[in-house]
Amino acid sequence: MTNDQPDRRTTTIRPEVQALRALAVTAVVLHHGWPAVAPAGYMGVDVFFVVSGFLITALLVREVERTGGLSLSGFYLRRARRILPAAMVVLAAVSVLTVVLAPYGDWSAYFREIVASAFYVENWRLAIDSQTPAYADLESTPVQHFWSLSVEEQFYLVWPFLILAALFFARWRRGRVVPVLAIVLGATTAASFIGSLALTAQDHNLAYFSTLGRAWEFGVGGLLALWLGSNRARLGGGQRLRAVASWAGLALIAIPIVTFQDVTAFPGVWVLLPVAGTVAVIWAGMPEPKWSVAPIAGLAPVQWVGDISYSLYLWHWPIFMFTPMLIGMPSPPWLMVLLVALSVAVAWGSKRWIEDPFRRRTGRIGAHPRVVVAAFAVVLVGVVVTGSFAPQVAAEEMQACHHSSGR
Repeated sequence: MTNDQPDRRTTTIRPEVQALRALAVTAVVLHHGWPAVAPAGYMGVDVFFVVSGFLITALLVREVERTGGLSLSGFYLRRARRILPAAMVVLAAVSVLTVVLAPYGDWSAYFREIVASAFYVENWRLAIDSQTPAYADLESTPVQHFWSLSVEEQFYLVWPFLILAALFFARWRRGRVVPVLAIVLGATTAASFIGSLALTAQDHNLAYFSTLGRAWEFGVGGLLALWLGSNRARLGGGQRLRAVASWAGLALIAIPIVTFQDVTAFPGVWVLLPVAGTVAVIWAGMPEPKWSVAPIAGLAPVQWVGDISYSLYLWHWPIFMFTPMLIGMPSPPWLMVLLVALSVAVAWGSKRWIEDPFRRRTGRIGAHPRVVVAAFAVVLVGVVVTGSFAPQVAAEEMQACHHSSGR
């Protein structure tokens, strides 16, 4: 869900990748706003997962090829700069809005998940709750969408070490790194996919939220990055073949999003559709034939939505959730249209004034690496403290109201 800028020769932010981000976030927003229009809009997350695995693997492999090793501190600092500022601002805003707008009875559930999101374990929080009778219905909270960000963060924690392990083994055997890496990532991907199928058969909620069951989607993106790294795979397909592949990939993503409705069967084998579609679109690139997807993917509005996709993903759901609390009624369809426009505007502002200064190291704040860590620590402490005391205050207020009404 994040925007990285790898080397142009392999996996730069090409237009088709930005278009995939735009499609993915649009699917998620439609699903949250108008579920009947995009009943499986949550498949947009699978597109994000494959794209993230593709880009991050390419970045790490190129660093290995360029320097002979990996700087874990550099990698994690770049991830922190890219992900934490906007996410922490959203969590802080949700904490404030919860106290101001949410009913007392919702405070405990909301702050449980806000704290889990701050530590990037929201997916496991939801997986555990799905097995707990008191929480098994998984009622929506303003930060429930952080589950996918949690999965992505956990991927970032583990993936560099797999690449380091492959690098160590290759040097030990005096072999090439990429073939060894392909074996390591391939085995990990296959094991995760088999685990996902088994989990789906047991409990679709566990499969949906489990990092172990989702890791293969990142792995597929990573293997694609290795395959395209030499450029031989891209050169092997003619322009017409690539144009056909781009349309086929788009169909594999879009058609299930608007037609698939059996949530209990997902992810299972059905998740192969958006994953395969994403792979096809990335492989195809921007084909030259005018009848390909390229002219649509290259449109400025599509590229712009792809550019703000991370912030739009972060902000749209809290906006959708808190508006009914503010107006005292469910949001009518016409208001949902305005809320989407508001979400886009807020996302643009977040990208412009929160994401970019830290990612590009510009401005008085963004230019200092320690500011990211310090800000994260301050927000984290604030969220944890608020999450610890707010539910107690809410319980006392509810009890006081109960006693008052009983008089």
